[in-house]
Amino acid sequence: MIIYRYLSRQLFWATLAVSFVLSFIIVFSRFLKYLSDAAVGKFDGTAVLLITAYRLPGLLEMILPLGLFLGVLLAYGRMYLENEMVVLQACGVSQNRLVQLSMMPAFCMAAVIGFFAFYLGPWGAQEAFRVMVEQERRSGLEVLSPRRFHSSNEGRTVTYAEEINSEKAEMKGLFIVNYDRENRSEAYRKVVLIRAKRGEYRVDDDGNRYMVMKDGERFEVDPGESDFSRLHYEEYSLKLKEKLVTRRVLGSDDRFTGELLQEGTDEAWVELQWRLSLVLLVPIITLMAVPLSRVNPRQGRYFKMLPAILLYLAYLASLMAVKGAVEKGRIDAGIGILWVHVPYLLVAVGLNLWPYLQLWRTKRHMDRGGALA
Repeated sequence: MIIYRYLSRQLFWATLAVSFVLSFIIVFSRFLKYLSDAAVGKFDGTAVLLITAYRLPGLLEMILPLGLFLGVLLAYGRMYLENEMVVLQACGVSQNRLVQLSMMPAFCMAAVIGFFAFYLGPWGAQEAFRVMVEQERRSGLEVLSPRRFHSSNEGRTVTYAEEINSEKAEMKGLFIVNYDRENRSEAYRKVVLIRAKRGEYRVDDDGNRYMVMKDGERFEVDPGESDFSRLHYEEYSLKLKEKLVTRRVLGSDDRFTGELLQEGTDEAWVELQWRLSLVLLVPIITLMAVPLSRVNPRQGRYFKMLPAILLYLAYLASLMAVKGAVEKGRIDAGIGILWVHVPYLLVAVGLNLWPYLQLWRTKRHMDRGGALA
């Protein structure tokens, strides 16, 4: 138990450190993506952190296996480098015993990954989906700031408001520049400038959203020409979106496990196998990492790090490639993706048996030499 606690503690801190660094890099890049969407008005600034937090379990189910794999390599590599493994072997801890002690934390990690993959990840994805839908159903005032220009519609519409009253959903001192959507030709495209004393958002029965402006003027200008038209109006409506209803659709990777089981389609079956594959991935890569972590003090701590990482990436890439092929119909859904684990399991077993094979060959060579003598 003392040796098990010591090894588990080494693995825990190494895995935690690696997972933290990987999570920070990936989550920060995803956060910047959502932040750029918020900058163009797709999301409110306060929703960015919420969406990132909901997406975190789905990211962790991919990060934690790699964190454990690198944690085994780093922790055991340090112990080999500082001759701690030599002391453990002298105390009776063989290679097989080391694998057995390492598999206990691996199974615990597999249980955590299973919880993320089968429950927490889909729940977070659906909550993030709900927040995104709510952001698309906003009145539009949340993304506007008084006395600041706001770009939308891929930069084709610029809005400016002197005052904004979010409680009454009203704006004052509106100025809008918009390309004429009725004319799509490159040779002739009008620019529309709209001024209004007051404005508000409205939604009709069909779900179309409009900005309704009152008591203002509308200018229509041809770029490069001096002619323009001017129109005074009491009320003018500008259509903002085709439909208020979101076009976002939940994919199979974001659905609850129970829904996938009830659906019973090939796509749902592949997604269930993918989630199970994330669980099976953990003990197999741990079985690989233990022999790969064995280094000679003269070789250095990171001698086998690059080939080990390439082996892990090949494993994960194989799973993702076969999953994509099944989803596109290139591989029959009845075959699935679980068979991909078999060759890598054989590789892991071969890595663990390799020292014994070398010892057997050496012993056989010595016996043959003694017989000849």
